Parts: sequence; C-alpha cells; structure tokens
Amino acid sequence: MFPLSFVPLVGGILPFFVCPTTVASKPSSFSVSVRGNGVAFLDGPLSADNVGVFTSNNNLYSTDINLGGINLTVNLDTGSSDLVILRPGLSFAFTNTTDLQTNETFGKGEAIGNINFANLRIGDFELPQQAFFDAAQTKDLDNSGDGILGISFNAPSAVLGTLAQAVGNDIALQIGSTPLPALFSQQPDLPDSFDVALTRADELGDVSEGTFLIGEHDDNFQDVTDAPQLTSVSPDHWSVVLDSMKVNGQAFQFDPSRIQNVPSGKVAAVLDTGFSFPPLPPAAVDAIYSSISGAVFDKDQGIWIVPCNETTQLSFVFAGNEFLVHPLDLTAAAAGPFNTADPSTNVTVCINRFQYLTLDPNEFVGFDLILGDAFLRNAYISFNYGDENIPPFVQMIPTTTDFNQALQEFQTQRAATLAKLPPTADPASIANKEGQQAPANGSNGPSSPTTGSSGQPDATQTSESTTGTAQPTTTSQNANPTNTGNGAGRDTVMNVGSLSVTALLCAGILL
Repeated sequence: MFPLSFVPLVGGILPFFVCPTTVASKPSSFSVSVRGNGVAFLDGPLSADNVGVFTSNNNLYSTDINLGGINLTVNLDTGSSDLVILRPGLSFAFTNTTDLQTNETFGKGEAIGNINFANLRIGDFELPQQAFFDAAQTKDLDNSGDGILGISFNAPSAVLGTLAQAVGNDIALQIGSTPLPALFSQQPDLPDSFDVALTRADELGDVSEGTFLIGEHDDNFQDVTDAPQLTSVSPDHWSVVLDSMKVNGQAFQFDPSRIQNVPSGKVAAVLDTGFSFPPLPPAAVDAIYSSISGAVFDKDQGIWIVPCNETTQLSFVFAGNEFLVHPLDLTAAAAGPFNTADPSTNVTVCINRFQYLTLDPNEFVGFDLILGDAFLRNAYISFNYGDENIPPFVQMIPTTTDFNQALQEFQTQRAATLAKLPPTADPASIANKEGQQAPANGSNGPSSPTTGSSGQPDATQTSESTTGTAQPTTTSQNANPTNTGNGAGRDTVMNVGSLSVTALLCAGILL
C-alpha cells in the first residue's frame, strides 16, 4: 500500500501552464487568508500561532520547518505519513543516524534512503530526535521542494514499519512515530488535532497564505467544533463518508463503496492536501464536465476541454451539510501550441481539475475517491486523531457559501487571467477528433449526473453496503504500523498527450 500524495497529474503537462517553476517562499511583509467566499488581503502577518501553509499556483501547498538546524520548505500532505527529505547531502545536525534503508513510494515518484534522527521544529513546536526519511536517490520527485511533511497516521509509515522490523513495534513507536503523533505523545496536554484552510492564489501566481494550526482553531472558525464529527473509515487515511455529489443540484449515483461498513448509497472520500487535481470515478468526472456548455471530452487522453468562461455548480454533501466548489476550482488555464494549424501560434485552453481516478485499488486502499486541493480550498477543516476510545474524525465548515458571489468572482478573475494570455481556442478544435462535445445546454455527455460510476475500479477489498453509520476500527495516532507505504498518495499531473501539454502543473508532483 502506497501513500496517495505526490504524483504528477499530467504525465508531463507543460511549461505553458500559468504558474512558476519553483516553490515560492512565504512572504514576510503580508499574508493572504481565505475568509468567506473569496481571498482577503491582510495588512500584517497571520497570528504567531499559525504555522502556515502557502501556495503560488494552487497546485502545491507548502510549509516551513527547521530540521537539524536547517530551514526547509516542505509540502504539507494529509495523504502521507512520514517526514521525507528529498535533498541528499544536506549537513544536518543529526541526533542519531542509522544504516536502515527503506523506500518511499508515492502515486508517482519514489525515493531510496536511510532513516535518521534530528531535532524538528514546526512553528513553535519542538520535536527532539524526530525520525525522518533522508533520501539518497529520488525519481520523479524533482518538483517537491525540500521534501514532504506527512500528517496522516502511523499505520502506513515506511519509517515506522522499517524500524519495527529492526527493533520491534514497541520500541519503534517510542523512537519512530511520525511527526504529529510524536508531538501529541510528547505533549499530552495539547489537543490531538490540527486545522487546515487552503487559500486560493490568483491564477497568475501571487503567493497566498492559509492556515495550518496545531492543537487549536482559528479565531474566525471556532464553531468548527459544532460541525458533525466525520469518523475516519480507514486506519491509513483521513477517509470519511461522503453522502453525495451534486451537479447543478442533481445527485450523482456512485457505485457501491468498496470500503467495509460504508452505508449504502454513500462512498469513502480521502481528504488529501497532496492531490492538486482530485481523482474521482470516471463517470463522476463526466457528470460534472458534460454539464458545461461547449465542453469537449478527448477520448484518447481522458480529459475534458472546457470553454474558459463557462462553469457549472458542483457540491459535495457530508453528514447532510453541503460544500460548494468555487467555479475557479473546476478548471485550469494553460497556454501553448495545442494542435493548431500553425505550431508557432500559442493559444489558451482550460481543462478539468477533477480527474479520472486511475490508481491501482490493490495498492491504494481505504477510499473510493480522493478530494484534493480543488475541493479543500472550499472548507475549513479540523483533523482530530482521537484516542483509545474515540476513533479519528474530521470536522468541516464550508468557506464557499454563496454560489452567485463565487460565480461573479470566477468571471472577474478568469477575465483578468485570460487578458494576459494568448487568445482562447474553441475546445472542439483542440480535442482529439474522437472526442464528444456537450450540447449547448450542457445536458448530457459521456455520462450524466444520474449515471452510476462504472469507471470505478474493482478491488479485493470489497464491502457489503449497509444502512446506518459506518463503524470503523478505532485507530489512535499511536497505532502500530501495518505496512511500509506512506499513506493515500499525491497526484497532480494528468496526461494530455494529444494536446502537446508537457508540464501543466509546473510545481505539482504530489498525489
């Protein structure tokens, strides 16, 4: 079983995408935080208690840490477990070193290295002698910054699993727990939770800073504690029960969940900050984008090409509460020579952010779909590790609450983006000729909102769907390791070969 996060979504998508090619540093003179439906610019820094998470391209969310005396910028990943450092040869002030070698394998990308120990600082929190993966060789992880800070569970940790094989589970848990479970174990009076609110940078790359808090809640979102507790249904992931997905108010019918004890008619969704473009069952993706007037499906590449000024109304329902997805989070703009008659002429196209789920269900278990950054930007989320008596759970508050206001923001910002890019191209002229075009009224396409998700992969972990509440196995943050993978996984790259898109998500390589 592998971590979900950190996998390029676009088999190489393009240097033509509107985003920088390096990980941006956090601004020192100002910060940007989501409040309500839009992005509000603040005159000063965020609260000192806010560890912070920031982005410049909406594809990669990073935070700053200090490890062994060295300042690092790492990807914040709720879909994996370990602290993974991807810069071989750094001169850390180690507290201990080992010759224990292990692998970290993500949705796309892998690394080989040793387990070492050093003092870790996250915000104001100090973790002495933190175990971490110190990469010696990496593959397909060049755009991951200095590394990855996994903040899911101990169970899928490669570091903890390797230590357990060497010294046994009990000692491994004492010396090798992943960062946040280790912190909560060392500070028993600290609430075992962390909160995340991802911001939305403008489409041309200004740095936007959001919220990453440990053991407390943002002053503006204290009522998150009143939200329903969504119990995690997987020991490996922040995987919760999704009631339904709605397109223009009409519920999409998913296939039965493959996760045990998920109620009939519902599915399990991983909340994964490591996935830039969320993977859904193919029929669910088709239901979303076939509802957009003029959208064209490219059969060969399995992507939707959408008129850049068009959108639809998408929402997800958890415990009866509806979470709208901002129209800006449905499509991404890219510019380049996309199959035009004149290869020297650049044009602009917009493609679907919600992508087909193609992960091997035998390797990536514990969920039916992944709700990554394109969804998570629309919620304030508190993740709680629970304890021996209460299983881990999540509480969420929607931050996009007025669709009409969000639509106005979409029209204004998309117009500003397109004004700085080459002319837009008609999707019908760009897609493979085998593609299908949504009617002008956007009613039907390869599938409709009432079509079942036949594209959902089968898996050996099947379930008998039942009504009522899912009953997951109680899993505290100190649970013993169960495998040597990282967690869910990160995916930010899709294959759009016929579009000649070679790096659509410049900085994104996380599932």
